[in-house]
Amino acid sequence: MVWWVFALAVLSILSYLSDVGILSLHAIRVPGLNASLISVLILLSAAGLLSRILWMKKKGRREELEEKVRELESRLASLIAEKK
Repeated sequence: MVWWVFALAVLSILSYLSDVGILSLHAIRVPGLNASLISVLILLSAAGLLSRILWMKKKGRREELEEKVRELESRLASLIAEKK
């Protein structure tokens, strides 16, 4: 995920330099979107970062639930063993 943040930071810096006039990156247009290539790359990088964050959150939640299931199964097994 660090690489996504690094890529987004680099693209943002390049976009700023292009807006200031130091670089001329806004001349390159993406057909059909009427947007500059740097803007599309920033959008894709931000979408990739967001999807990675959401995937990691979902994975963490899944691991938490799996741990809870294991705990409840062991509790159930101990209760069954006590009844016998």
